[in-house]
Amino acid sequence: MNIEVTASTLHGSVVAPSSKSLSHRAIIVAALAHGTSILTNALQAEDIEQTIQALRQLGVTIDIQGNSLSIQGSGGKLRAPDKAIYLGASGSSLRFLTAVAGLVQGTIVLTGEKRLCERPMADMIEPLKAMGIKIRSIMNNGRAPIEVTGGQVIGGRITVHANVSSQFASALLLIAPFAKTKTTIHIVDARSKPYIELTINVMRDFGIDVIKSGDDTFSIGPHQQYQARTYAIEGDYSSSSYFFAAAAVTGSSITLKNLNTHSIQGDRYFLILLEKMGCKIASRDGGITITPVKRLRAITADLGNCPDIVQSLAVVAAFAGGTTKIKNIGHLKHKETDRLNATATELRKMGIQAKNDNDSLIITGGTPKGTAIDTYNDHRMAMSFAVAGLGAVGTTVVHNVEVIKKSYPELFKDLTSLGANIKETI
Repeated sequence: MNIEVTASTLHGSVVAPSSKSLSHRAIIVAALAHGTSILTNALQAEDIEQTIQALRQLGVTIDIQGNSLSIQGSGGKLRAPDKAIYLGASGSSLRFLTAVAGLVQGTIVLTGEKRLCERPMADMIEPLKAMGIKIRSIMNNGRAPIEVTGGQVIGGRITVHANVSSQFASALLLIAPFAKTKTTIHIVDARSKPYIELTINVMRDFGIDVIKSGDDTFSIGPHQQYQARTYAIEGDYSSSSYFFAAAAVTGSSITLKNLNTHSIQGDRYFLILLEKMGCKIASRDGGITITPVKRLRAITADLGNCPDIVQSLAVVAAFAGGTTKIKNIGHLKHKETDRLNATATELRKMGIQAKNDNDSLIITGGTPKGTAIDTYNDHRMAMSFAVAGLGAVGTTVVHNVEVIKKSYPELFKDLTSLGANIKETI
C-alpha cells in the first residue's frame, strides 16, 4: 500500500501510543516472574506480537483483552518449542529472546526475515557463552539463525560491547537474576544508554535488586525472582516525535496526551532539540503542546543515545534555515535498513542538500518538494517521510507504508484526525 500526502495545517490533540520499548521489556519480565501480571496500555504492533507469540512457544500463557495483557509468569521455567521461533523483523525480540532462550532446558533456534538475519549478533553471542550458555550462529557469520542450548546460567563478570546496540546489554541484564552466582555486567562503548536504564527500571519494578557502579557496570545477585504485579505502560516519545515534527514542519500547534513528563525515555530529548530550533513547548492539562515558529533554525545534535528520533529530526532539519549536523549515529547502519544512507538519499529526492558519512547526517534546509519516497522496508522511514510530505510543496507519495504496523499501525489515522491530507492508494 502507498499513500499520497499533501501540505496540511494540523490542530487538536491525540493520545500518544504506548511505548514499544517498555512493552517489550515488561512482557518479557512478566513472563519470567512468579505469579500473574496484568499489563495495561500495552502496545499493539507487529514487533510486540512477535515477542508474545515467541513466549507462547516457550510455554507462557498470555491472554489479550484490548490493550491489556494477563501474563501467567513461568518463574523462569520455560519449555523448548518443537519448531524454530520466527521473529519477523523484530530486532528487539531477537536480542532479548536469544538471552531468554538460555534459561530453557533444551535447544532452540531463533530466526526471522532476511533483514533480521543480516543484523549483527556477534557482540551478544560471546557474552552469553561467558555466562555458561551454549550458543552459535548457525551460518557461522555472527548473525541469525541462532541456536541456543540453555538451562545453565552461571553468571560471573561479563563484558559486553554495546556500540552496535544497547539491546545486547539489556538482554544479559534481563536473565541475570537466574544465574547461579552473582553477575556483574560491564558495558563497553554503550550507545542508546537510556534504553539500558529503561531495562533496569523495569527489573526493579518487578522486584529485582540491580546495583549500579559508575556509568557502565551493573551487578545482580543470584537466585532473585521477578515478582508479578500490575504495571501500566507509559506513552512513547519515539512515536510521538512524528507529531512534534509534523507541528514543526507545518507551522501547526499539536498536543500529545498520555506522555509522562518525567519519563526517563531518552527520546524525550527531541523536545529539547525542537526548542533549540525555535519551537515552543508547554506541558499542561495532562499533555505536551508544541507551538512552532515561522522559521526553524539549524542545530548540531549528538543523537548517540537517541537513534529512533534521528529521522524525525532529519525531516525537521530539511525545513530549517542553515545546516544541521546529526552526529554519533553510526549504529543506524545496522537497523531495519542503513538509515544514514536511506535518509540522505530520500531527502535529496525532495530537493534538499543532504549527505552522510559513517557517523553523521548533514542537512541543509530549504523547501522540500513532493516526490516518490522509498521506505526500504523500514517503519521509521515511512513515518518520518510521511511527515515531510505534510510540509512539502506538491504531492509526496510514500511507498509500502504497511511497514508502520511494526511499531505504530494507527499513525496515519491519528494524523488524519488532526487534519493531515493523507490518502491511501494501491
